[in-house]
Amino acid sequence: MKKSLLAALVLGSAFTLAACDQAKEKAAEVKEVAAQKADEAKAAVSEKADQAVEAAKDAKDAVVDKAVEVKDATVEKATELKDAAANKAAEVKDAVADKATEIKDAVSDKATEAKDAVSDKAAEVKDAAAQKADEAKEAAAEAKDAAKEAAAEAKDAAKEKAGQAADAVSEKVDAVKEAVTK
Repeated sequence: MKKSLLAALVLGSAFTLAACDQAKEKAAEVKEVAAQKADEAKAAVSEKADQAVEAAKDAKDAVVDKAVEVKDATVEKATELKDAAANKAAEVKDAVADKATEIKDAVSDKATEAKDAVSDKAAEVKDAAAQKADEAKEAAAEAKDAAKEAAAEAKDAAKEKAGQAADAVSEKVDAVKEAVTK
């Protein structure tokens, strides 16, 4: 039994050694597969990282391109707006100048009309004053003539009355004389 025990022990050791060698081989295989898989994973991660970097560069380039487009569009729009504002300002300036000219002409026309109206009215007043002065002169001349006539008539009437009075006095004197002489 010793021999069988010894044979079992040797056999067990051989199996153990064989299993151990097999385990070592398996471990080496697993290690090699793991290293290979790690290299593949590393390559895949590196590839994915490169793709991510490339995608980031592409995105950055796209953003930069878009920013340049937006900037150019903004500058173009600002230029258009500036030009439109300048054109509108010029139109407003021209419209204001035209309106100012119209107003100036209208005021000038109204001033001329007012001057002509004042001149016409002054001429009318002057003519009316001259006519009134002529009428007053005529009335004064007529009044003077009437006064002369009235004075002449009054003089003549006074002479006649004086003559009548003298005749009456003379008659009275003669009547008194006759009465006294009688």
